[in-house]
Amino acid sequence: VADGRARGVLTSDGTEWGAGQVVLAGGSRSGRLAGVPADVLPPVRPVKGQVVRLAMPDRPGPFLSRTVRALVRGSHVYLVPRDSGELVIGATSEEMGWDTTVTAGGVYELLRDAHELVPGITELPLTETLAGLRPCSPDNAPLLGPTGLDGLLLATGHGRNGVLLTPVTGDALADALTTGELPEGARPFSPRRFGAAVLTEQPA
Repeated sequence: VADGRARGVLTSDGTEWGAGQVVLAGGSRSGRLAGVPADVLPPVRPVKGQVVRLAMPDRPGPFLSRTVRALVRGSHVYLVPRDSGELVIGATSEEMGWDTTVTAGGVYELLRDAHELVPGITELPLTETLAGLRPCSPDNAPLLGPTGLDGLLLATGHGRNGVLLTPVTGDALADALTTGELPEGARPFSPRRFGAAVLTEQPA
Protein backbone atom coordinates (compact mmCIF):
# COMPACT_ATOMS: atom_id res chain seq x y z
CA VAL A 1 0.00 0.00 0.00
CA ALA A 2 1.40 3.40 -0.98
CA ASP A 3 -0.24 6.82 -1.18
CA GLY A 4 -3.54 5.37 0.03
CA ARG A 5 -3.93 2.65 -2.59
CA ALA A 6 -2.85 -0.90 -3.40
CA ARG A 7 0.26 -0.77 -5.57
CA GLY A 8 1.20 -4.43 -5.98
CA VAL A 9 2.39 -7.43 -4.00
CA LEU A 10 5.49 -8.42 -2.07
CA THR A 11 6.27 -12.14 -2.23
CA SER A 12 7.78 -14.21 0.57
CA ASP A 13 11.19 -14.14 -1.14
CA GLY A 14 11.20 -10.34 -1.18
CA THR A 15 10.25 -9.86 -4.84
CA GLU A 16 8.03 -6.83 -5.48
CA TRP A 17 5.45 -6.90 -8.24
CA GLY A 18 3.94 -3.53 -9.03
CA ALA A 19 0.41 -3.27 -10.37
CA GLY A 20 -2.22 -0.66 -11.02
CA GLN A 21 -4.81 -2.95 -9.43
CA VAL A 22 -4.58 -6.04 -7.23
CA VAL A 23 -7.12 -8.86 -6.95
CA LEU A 24 -7.02 -10.74 -3.65
CA ALA A 25 -8.17 -14.30 -4.38
CA GLY A 26 -6.47 -16.24 -1.61
CA GLY A 27 -9.17 -18.76 -0.80
CA SER A 28 -9.66 -19.54 2.87
CA ARG A 29 -6.51 -17.56 3.75
CA SER A 30 -7.76 -14.36 2.10
CA GLY A 31 -8.48 -12.81 5.49
CA ARG A 32 -5.00 -13.55 6.82
CA LEU A 33 -2.79 -12.01 4.16
CA ALA A 34 -0.02 -9.85 5.58
CA GLY A 35 0.16 -6.26 4.41
CA VAL A 36 -3.56 -5.77 3.79
CA PRO A 37 -5.02 -3.04 6.03
CA ALA A 38 -7.29 -4.51 8.72
CA ASP A 39 -10.29 -2.46 7.64
CA VAL A 40 -10.34 -4.10 4.19
CA LEU A 41 -9.24 -7.64 5.02
CA PRO A 42 -12.07 -9.92 3.84
CA PRO A 43 -14.14 -11.57 6.60
CA VAL A 44 -13.45 -15.09 5.36
CA ARG A 45 -13.50 -18.19 7.55
CA PRO A 46 -12.37 -21.72 6.62
CA VAL A 47 -15.00 -24.45 6.28
CA LYS A 48 -13.63 -27.98 6.09
CA GLY A 49 -14.67 -30.32 3.31
CA GLN A 50 -13.69 -33.99 3.21
CA VAL A 51 -13.57 -35.88 -0.10
CA VAL A 52 -13.23 -39.56 -1.04
CA ARG A 53 -11.80 -40.88 -4.31
CA LEU A 54 -12.61 -44.35 -5.63
CA ALA A 55 -11.44 -46.31 -8.68
CA MET A 56 -14.26 -47.26 -11.06
CA PRO A 57 -14.16 -50.70 -12.72
CA ASP A 58 -12.40 -51.03 -16.07
CA ARG A 59 -15.11 -52.75 -18.07
CA PRO A 60 -17.24 -52.06 -21.15
CA GLY A 61 -19.78 -49.34 -20.44
CA PRO A 62 -19.39 -46.69 -17.76
CA PHE A 63 -20.04 -47.46 -14.11
CA LEU A 64 -21.31 -43.89 -13.77
CA SER A 65 -21.27 -41.50 -16.72
CA ARG A 66 -22.74 -38.30 -15.27
CA THR A 67 -22.29 -36.15 -12.22
CA VAL A 68 -24.86 -36.91 -9.53
CA ARG A 69 -25.82 -34.27 -6.96
CA ALA A 70 -28.35 -34.89 -4.21
CA LEU A 71 -29.48 -34.09 -0.70
CA VAL A 72 -29.28 -37.17 1.53
CA ARG A 73 -30.34 -36.95 5.19
CA GLY A 74 -30.09 -33.18 4.96
CA SER A 75 -26.49 -33.25 3.66
CA HIS A 76 -25.31 -32.37 0.17
CA VAL A 77 -23.42 -35.11 -1.63
CA TYR A 78 -22.01 -35.32 -5.12
CA LEU A 79 -20.48 -38.09 -7.21
CA VAL A 80 -18.26 -36.97 -10.09
CA PRO A 81 -16.90 -39.55 -12.56
CA ARG A 82 -13.58 -38.57 -14.16
CA ASP A 83 -12.27 -39.65 -17.56
CA SER A 84 -9.31 -41.17 -15.72
CA GLY A 85 -11.61 -43.80 -14.19
CA GLU A 86 -11.74 -42.06 -10.83
CA LEU A 87 -14.96 -41.38 -8.95
CA VAL A 88 -14.88 -38.37 -6.63
CA ILE A 89 -17.38 -38.26 -3.75
CA GLY A 90 -17.81 -35.14 -1.67
CA ALA A 91 -18.03 -33.24 0.34
CA THR A 92 -18.65 -32.68 4.01
CA SER A 93 -19.19 -29.16 5.37
CA GLU A 94 -17.62 -28.72 8.81
CA GLU A 95 -16.98 -25.62 10.90
CA MET A 96 -13.66 -26.86 12.31
CA GLY A 97 -11.41 -23.84 11.92
CA TRP A 98 -8.10 -24.66 10.23
CA ASP A 99 -8.28 -28.41 10.89
CA THR A 100 -7.72 -30.55 7.77
CA THR A 101 -7.78 -33.97 9.43
CA VAL A 102 -9.55 -36.70 7.49
CA THR A 103 -11.88 -38.45 9.93
CA ALA A 104 -13.47 -41.90 9.94
CA GLY A 105 -16.85 -40.24 10.50
CA GLY A 106 -16.46 -37.95 7.50
CA VAL A 107 -15.48 -40.81 5.20
CA TYR A 108 -18.27 -43.00 6.57
CA GLU A 109 -20.92 -40.30 6.00
CA LEU A 110 -19.80 -39.69 2.43
CA LEU A 111 -19.79 -43.38 1.55
CA ARG A 112 -23.09 -43.99 3.35
CA ASP A 113 -24.84 -41.15 1.52
CA ALA A 114 -23.28 -42.07 -1.84
CA HIS A 115 -24.40 -45.66 -1.31
CA GLU A 116 -27.98 -44.44 -1.00
CA LEU A 117 -27.68 -43.06 -4.53
CA VAL A 118 -25.46 -45.69 -6.18
CA PRO A 119 -25.31 -48.91 -4.10
CA GLY A 120 -22.48 -50.39 -6.18
CA ILE A 121 -19.93 -47.85 -4.93
CA THR A 122 -19.22 -49.90 -1.80
CA GLU A 123 -17.48 -52.51 -3.99
CA LEU A 124 -15.02 -50.02 -5.50
CA PRO A 125 -11.38 -49.65 -4.37
CA LEU A 126 -10.72 -46.67 -2.13
CA THR A 127 -7.80 -44.71 -3.61
CA GLU A 128 -7.64 -41.49 -1.61
CA THR A 129 -9.20 -39.47 1.19
CA LEU A 130 -8.47 -35.80 1.71
CA ALA A 131 -9.76 -32.64 3.33
CA GLY A 132 -9.57 -29.04 2.19
CA LEU A 133 -10.75 -25.65 3.36
CA ARG A 134 -13.39 -23.57 1.61
CA PRO A 135 -13.46 -19.78 1.99
CA CYS A 136 -16.81 -18.68 3.45
CA SER A 137 -18.06 -15.17 4.18
CA PRO A 138 -20.40 -14.25 7.08
CA ASP A 139 -23.45 -14.67 4.83
CA ASN A 140 -21.88 -17.55 2.83
CA ALA A 141 -22.03 -15.51 -0.40
CA PRO A 142 -19.03 -14.45 -2.49
CA LEU A 143 -17.02 -11.29 -1.92
CA LEU A 144 -16.49 -9.71 -5.32
CA GLY A 145 -15.10 -6.42 -6.55
CA PRO A 146 -13.64 -3.18 -5.20
CA THR A 147 -12.93 -2.70 -1.51
CA GLY A 148 -12.51 0.41 0.62
CA LEU A 149 -8.85 0.56 -0.48
CA ASP A 150 -8.35 2.00 -3.95
CA GLY A 151 -6.78 -0.55 -6.28
CA LEU A 152 -7.70 -3.60 -4.19
CA LEU A 153 -10.45 -5.95 -5.36
CA LEU A 154 -11.67 -9.23 -3.90
CA ALA A 155 -12.60 -12.55 -5.45
CA THR A 156 -13.12 -14.90 -2.52
CA GLY A 157 -15.72 -16.25 -0.09
CA HIS A 158 -17.35 -18.63 -2.60
CA GLY A 159 -17.79 -21.46 -0.11
CA ARG A 160 -18.58 -24.82 -1.69
CA ASN A 161 -19.34 -23.22 -5.09
CA GLY A 162 -15.90 -21.84 -5.96
CA VAL A 163 -15.28 -24.03 -9.01
CA LEU A 164 -18.84 -23.63 -10.25
CA LEU A 165 -18.70 -19.83 -9.99
CA THR A 166 -15.27 -19.41 -11.60
CA PRO A 167 -16.53 -18.25 -15.04
CA VAL A 168 -19.02 -15.70 -13.70
CA THR A 169 -16.48 -14.48 -11.13
CA GLY A 170 -13.92 -13.93 -13.90
CA ASP A 171 -16.45 -11.96 -15.96
CA ALA A 172 -17.49 -9.83 -12.97
CA LEU A 173 -13.90 -9.04 -12.00
CA ALA A 174 -12.97 -8.23 -15.60
CA ASP A 175 -15.78 -5.64 -15.66
CA ALA A 176 -14.74 -4.25 -12.28
CA LEU A 177 -11.08 -3.99 -13.33
CA THR A 178 -11.90 -2.18 -16.57
CA THR A 179 -14.80 0.03 -15.48
CA GLY A 180 -14.26 0.40 -11.72
CA GLU A 181 -17.69 -1.11 -10.98
CA LEU A 182 -19.23 -4.55 -10.75
CA PRO A 183 -21.85 -5.49 -13.33
CA GLU A 184 -25.39 -5.12 -12.00
CA GLY A 185 -25.92 -8.83 -11.35
CA ALA A 186 -22.82 -9.04 -9.15
CA ARG A 187 -23.40 -5.90 -7.08
CA PRO A 188 -25.15 -7.72 -4.20
CA PHE A 189 -21.82 -9.49 -3.61
CA SER A 190 -19.74 -6.35 -3.10
CA PRO A 191 -17.46 -6.61 -0.05
CA ARG A 192 -18.79 -3.21 0.99
CA ARG A 193 -22.03 -4.89 2.14
CA PHE A 194 -20.25 -5.63 5.43
CA GLY A 195 -19.52 -2.87 7.92
CA ALA A 196 -16.10 -2.07 9.33
CA ALA A 197 -16.83 -4.05 12.52
CA VAL A 198 -17.28 -7.26 10.52
CA LEU A 199 -14.22 -6.60 8.37
CA THR A 200 -11.93 -6.29 11.36
CA GLU A 201 -13.19 -9.45 13.14
CA GLN A 202 -10.74 -12.04 11.87
CA PRO A 203 -10.91 -15.80 12.52
CA ALA A 204 -8.56 -17.18 15.16
